[in-house]
Amino acid sequence: MAAPCYLCGTDSVLDGLCTECYNKEHPLIQVESNLGLTVCKRCGAAKTPEGWKTLALSIDDADGVLEAHLNLLLDISVKRLSKKVEISYEVTNRLDKSLYMILIAAGCSHVSLPHHKEHHEIQVRFAYETCRTCSMMSGGYYEAILQIRADGRPVTEEEEEEITALVTELTIAAYGKDKRAFVIGSSSDKYGVDYWIGSEHLCRRIASRIETRFLATRKTNYKLVGQEKGGKDRYRITVLVRLPRFGTNDFILIDGRPCLIVSMDLGHMNCYDLIQRTRFTVTPKSVKWKTVEFLASGSVRREYMIVSHVHGQPVQLMDSKTFEMAEVEEAVFDGVIPVGETITALLLEDSGIILPLPAHNTEAAEN
Repeated sequence: MAAPCYLCGTDSVLDGLCTECYNKEHPLIQVESNLGLTVCKRCGAAKTPEGWKTLALSIDDADGVLEAHLNLLLDISVKRLSKKVEISYEVTNRLDKSLYMILIAAGCSHVSLPHHKEHHEIQVRFAYETCRTCSMMSGGYYEAILQIRADGRPVTEEEEEEITALVTELTIAAYGKDKRAFVIGSSSDKYGVDYWIGSEHLCRRIASRIETRFLATRKTNYKLVGQEKGGKDRYRITVLVRLPRFGTNDFILIDGRPCLIVSMDLGHMNCYDLIQRTRFTVTPKSVKWKTVEFLASGSVRREYMIVSHVHGQPVQLMDSKTFEMAEVEEAVFDGVIPVGETITALLLEDSGIILPLPAHNTEAAEN
C-alpha cells in the first residue's frame, strides 16, 4: 500500500506526493502574472533587453503584429522548468494598452508522470515609444546618396522602374538586419534619379547590384558632415552609378563590326554580330570591351518587305514606310528567305547597308 501524500493525504506516487500535488510543486513553467512590452507604434518593432527587435510584418496587419509581439514577449518572459514543454495562449480580453490572456503549458513534470496542462492568467501592458530607426527616418537622417545617371542620354523610364524595384527589394531584405536600412526619399529629373539612403552599407550593396545588372561604372565621393562623440570625423558618401550609353536591343560597334545587344546582366553582355551572324559574350574585363562604341538606339530599327529573291542574286526589299526599294546580299540572312513577309532590320545610313535582325529578337522586342 502506497504511503499517503504528505500534502493532501491521498496515495503518493513520487517523492511522497500524489500526481496533482507533485505537478503543483513542480510547475512546467515560471512566469510573472503581469508582463510589459514596449513597442514602436510606427513600425511595430519591440524593445527587448538586447535592443529593438524589428518584425518582418506590415504594421497594417494588426493581428499578425499582435501575435508576433506576444510570441516575442513569451520567449523573453517564460522560463521552462521541464523538457519538451509546449506553450500556447488564449486572449480573453483586449484593450488599447493592455491585454488579458490564459497561458497554457503542456508537458510532463516528471518522466514517470502522465502528460498534463497548467493554466496561468497573464496581464500584458503595452507602452509606446518611437524606435531608433523610425526616429532617424522622421528626422531625415541618411548616410548616403545614390545617384543614377546615364552616359550621354537620359535614364529611361524602364531603367528607373527596374532600379527603384531593385532598391525596394534590397531594402526590404536588409530590414531587421541593418538598423539604418531605409530610404527617406528619392527624386528624378532630366539628369537621372537620386535616392537618400539611411545605411552606407545598403547603398554600396545596391550600387554593386546595379553596376552588375547594367554593366555600369561607379564612383564614390565623401563629404565631411561633422564629428562623432569620440571626435572621429563623420562622412556622408555619394555613390554615382553611371549606366552605359547603350542597353538591351541597342546597336553597337565591336572591333568595328555592327552588333545587336541581345541581353545585359550578371556582368556580361550577350551580342549578335550582324555581319558574321554569330553570337558571342563580352564583359567589361575583356579586350573587346575597349573597342565598344555606340552605334544606334534600338528604336531606329525599320521594317522591310521581302519582294523577291532568286538564288545567287541579291534579295529585293521594300521599305514598309517609304516604299523605297533596296537590295541586300542573301548571305546576310539567317536560313530561309521568306518572300512576301516583313522583316525587321538596321539600316546603316552612311553606307546604305541593310542588316536583317534575328527573328527571335524581333519578336522579343515587339512584345
